[in-house]
Parts: sequence; structure tokens; C-alpha cells
Amino acid sequence: MEKLIGNKYFFSLYFFLCSSVLIIFLLEFLSVITKIILNNENLELLTILFLSLGIFINFFLIEFFRIRIKFSSILIRKFYSLIFFLGIINNLLIPENYNLIAEILIIDLGAIYLIFKICKEFDHNPLRWLGLNNIKLKDSKYFLYYFLAWPLIIIWGIIVEYLNIDILRNSNYSEEIVNALNRNYLVIFFLACIIAPLSEEIIFRGFFYKIIKQKYNTWLAIVINSFFFGVIHLSPSAIIPASILGVSLSMIRIKTQSVYGSILIHSLHNLFALILTLQAL
Repeated sequence: MEKLIGNKYFFSLYFFLCSSVLIIFLLEFLSVITKIILNNENLELLTILFLSLGIFINFFLIEFFRIRIKFSSILIRKFYSLIFFLGIINNLLIPENYNLIAEILIIDLGAIYLIFKICKEFDHNPLRWLGLNNIKLKDSKYFLYYFLAWPLIIIWGIIVEYLNIDILRNSNYSEEIVNALNRNYLVIFFLACIIAPLSEEIIFRGFFYKIIKQKYNTWLAIVINSFFFGVIHLSPSAIIPASILGVSLSMIRIKTQSVYGSILIHSLHNLFALILTLQAL
């Protein structure tokens, strides 16, 4: 029985990962098709084939894991119908300058919705299961774990510079994001300091950590969720620093017994990074 329950947790994680990837593939597919039809852009056959294959594979995997965790097929159909509809609206009615913003919101909010639906299978109160509990004032001292990350990040930067590893040096990753969002600072603040911390902490310090903790020890759960947190930042220069930050945020989540603590510190961290980026522009 314990093995079956353990499998259900990890099947739920795989189901979530495939579902999230499908959202990304579907939105990108709609974007490419819309540009070809409306803007008379050249047919990108390889891109369309790649996206179509990705959609097909993820759809198959989602169905495979859905059956094993007994997730509602009706809910899945309604969910992706909504994603498809929002994708169409984004490409047809939303100004092109705001397409990326809309896609980020669809992906992040869609992922959070899936997590809450999945966690209802584990606990009738998904907030409690994910660790979204109120923080006691006395536990705010654990926010200081954030500052433990900085010496390690600085040491990593020194090592990269000493070894002259170009791919791992600081890139203009943050500047590229700011420019991609058309330097709309209010929107950038909303996405970087509210949406990103909220969604990423629920996903990694809430869902990922709790799932992995069902089978492995606390430290391995911290390392794995932090590594994946680093990977989603995509830029090679950001993976290790973000992973180190993920460890400190995990410690805050554990010590305060609440994801709200890591959300708050993550938000302040992004605000600080945003201010530095804007000053450098």
C-alpha cells in the first residue's frame, strides 16, 4: 500500500510536469500558426513539426499519468479548452507588445490551478498540504537564511571568473527580460515581484518539495527542488546562483513551516534585482 501511495505522489508530479509543458507547447503553436495566417510569415515547417510532436507526446503522457492518479478527464478537457481559447484571444485581440505578458500569466496561473486540483487528492485542504500556512512572528528570524546564499553566490562568481568560463559568466539575462517586456516597469514589477515569486514558490517550495519529501529525506528534497528552480531560469549563468537561492528559500520554508515566508523573501529578492537591473540600463 505504501508503495502504491508513493507512486501516486510521483505520478502526480509527472502529470503536472507534462501538463505544464503542454501549456507552453500549445501556446507557442498557436502563436506560430497565427503569425503565418495573419502576418503572411513564411511557413516554419520544422518548428510546426517540433511543436506538433511535443503536443502529441505530452498529450499521451498526460493521459497515461491521469489514469494512474484517477484525475478527471472532463476537468482536463475543460482546462485545455480554456488554455486554447485564451491562446487564441492572446494572439488575435491582445496587442503584440503584450503577448509575452499574457503568455506568462496563462502559464503561471494555469500551473497553480493544476497544482491545487492535484493536491485536493492528497488533502481536502490543499493550502495546508502545500504549506501555505500563516507565519508566526517569532519565526521571522528565519528570514536571515536568505543572507546565507550570498557568500556562496559570490564565491561561485569568483570561481567562474577565475576559470574564465564564458558561458557561466553574468549575462544580460535580466536586461533581455526587461526589454522583452517593452520596459513597462509597472508590468515588470507585477510579474517579477508578485506573479513569479507566488507561482514559483508554490510550485517548488510547495508542490515539488512536498512530493519529493514523501519518499526521500529533507536535504535531498531541498537539493532537487532547488536544482529544478535553477534550471527554469534557462540562462546558464543563472542556474547555479538561482539553485543556491532555492536552497535558502527552502530553508526558510522549512523553518517557518510556511511557503508564505519564501514567497515574501523571493519577492524582495526580485525587487532588489530589478532595481539593480534598471539602474544598469
